[in-house]
Amino acid sequence: MFYAQYESPLGPLTLASDGQALTGLAFGPAPAPAGGLPLFAEAAAWLDTYFAGRDPERIPPIAPAGTAFQQKVWQALLAIPFGQTASYGQIAGWVGCRSARAVGQAVHNNPISLIIPCHRVIGAGGSLTGYAGGLDVKRRLLAMEESRMRLLFTLDAGDYPEGQKAFSRPSARAIVIEKGRVAMVYSQKFGHYKFPGGGIDEGESREAALIREAREEAGLALRPDSIRPYGFVHRIEKGDREPLFIQDNFYYLAEAEAIVPQQLDGYEAEEGYTLRWMDPQEAIEANRARILTVEPDHRPMLLREAMVLERLQAEGLLQ
Repeated sequence: MFYAQYESPLGPLTLASDGQALTGLAFGPAPAPAGGLPLFAEAAAWLDTYFAGRDPERIPPIAPAGTAFQQKVWQALLAIPFGQTASYGQIAGWVGCRSARAVGQAVHNNPISLIIPCHRVIGAGGSLTGYAGGLDVKRRLLAMEESRMRLLFTLDAGDYPEGQKAFSRPSARAIVIEKGRVAMVYSQKFGHYKFPGGGIDEGESREAALIREAREEAGLALRPDSIRPYGFVHRIEKGDREPLFIQDNFYYLAEAEAIVPQQLDGYEAEEGYTLRWMDPQEAIEANRARILTVEPDHRPMLLREAMVLERLQAEGLLQ
């Protein structure tokens, strides 16, 4: 057996091969990374495309070992489109099986994660069920596929019990860059910076929320045809409304066509939100300096925005 290791945004992945096809793909470090097989390079290219938030479409050669029934279920999983889900009951119908439980066991025994997309299988009513990488990994994978955005990083407080009911409020945020400076919303009350944007209302698209929030919060009128995905940040921690609080923050590169009057709500006006065109390093240093002095509820946001700015710098979008 041959092994290789792939460094993903979710941590190391182990690839296994018999020399002809991929026989395993699992979360965790490889027992004896050797690499060298052209197949591993092909699988790594597939994973690069996948974690960039795009459908790789053609899969590398695979040869999962299993019973005839398991093979039938795994073939059914390969038919679930990128960005979509199916229930155990639906898959049972596809393979002509009366037992959703039997399907669940076959899904659980899938030896080639991600490529055979067992993470796209959900419970009745849309509930998430067990996953080899953990439920939060499953959430992140589904969010990445649905948004067709790469996962930039995760802010995981680790202060919550796994498998609990969650409250989720996604947000959309604008990255507007002009002449090496980036548009940031400055809090006069707390002295920190954030990207223009905010929560996505029920039934509202991410792009519509982005345009609305950038106009209201920062006075930036975005040009709709300039909006393009950058990536998302996944945040998970102990919640107040429910045991878990989950927030996916979707970042878009965009251009502003005009500066218009702000329309601040109560807390935004209280904080004295103003638009500033910032040297990115200055904004990073300001946020990192204030992480330990602001209220605990603000700290993840300050860290998140500093890390996104650092990512933009590392990728050459901000100099």
